[in-house]
Amino acid sequence: MSGTSDDGLIEDRPSPAFRRFFAWYATRLVSRRFHALRLLEGSREILEDASSEERSLIALISHGSWWDPLVGLVLWRKLMSGRDILMPMASEQLSRFRFFRRLGVFGIDPDDPTSMARMRSHVLQRLSRSPDTLLGLTPQGRFTDPREPIRLRPGAAAIAAACERSPRVLVISIEYVFWQDARPELLVAIRSCDSPEAGSTTDWYRAMEEGMRRCAMDLAAASIARDESAFEVLVGGKHRINPFMDAWLRIRGRSGGIAARRSTSRESV
Repeated sequence: MSGTSDDGLIEDRPSPAFRRFFAWYATRLVSRRFHALRLLEGSREILEDASSEERSLIALISHGSWWDPLVGLVLWRKLMSGRDILMPMASEQLSRFRFFRRLGVFGIDPDDPTSMARMRSHVLQRLSRSPDTLLGLTPQGRFTDPREPIRLRPGAAAIAAACERSPRVLVISIEYVFWQDARPELLVAIRSCDSPEAGSTTDWYRAMEEGMRRCAMDLAAASIARDESAFEVLVGGKHRINPFMDAWLRIRGRSGGIAARRSTSRESV
């Protein structure tokens, strides 16, 4: 495959123009397939603050669905488009979807024991040349149900420990749930990962695992509560039943929205 280096790594070929176009397309696709993309309270401020810092930014993303990379692109387009993107992907998949290289995606073999060293070297070189790069990782390494315990591969921790300057690390949890609309809700929580004092790979691993666990718990609690006020709508969010019923309700001066919030009190039978 063109662009494959001597060590087997498939290099990325970023195109800023193509990335902007594809991020727009991803936003349009999300708006059509989901009722709303909702950010848990505090998430926007954390992401904007991290993006404005003059140091490398690592985003650890939960991996429950095929949609995850597209959600990441929507977040990038809406809140941190000033940063370049770098993200690994299994070489087998990248060979099938070569256009991902133009987004900033490079390919590795996750089953090759030497792949972590290759990835770390490639990423550190890029971060050294472009410190404002956003490195996106799915450290669970496979599709994982949000109810499963958080278990990470060591690559993200090894990269953070090897950086000359301690990077800013964010954890991003995503859930796809049905509330009151016919289409699912796309819920996102973003939290900061505390930088360990020692900064070893083991210390970073523990901090990242704990950060992802806490973020997943925050999002799960908000998802179960079904409290729309706990979220900011980033994409979509209009209440709909169906076009004809919506029109009839508007004529009668009524709303088509259905309350989503879960009652916290027990009702008598």
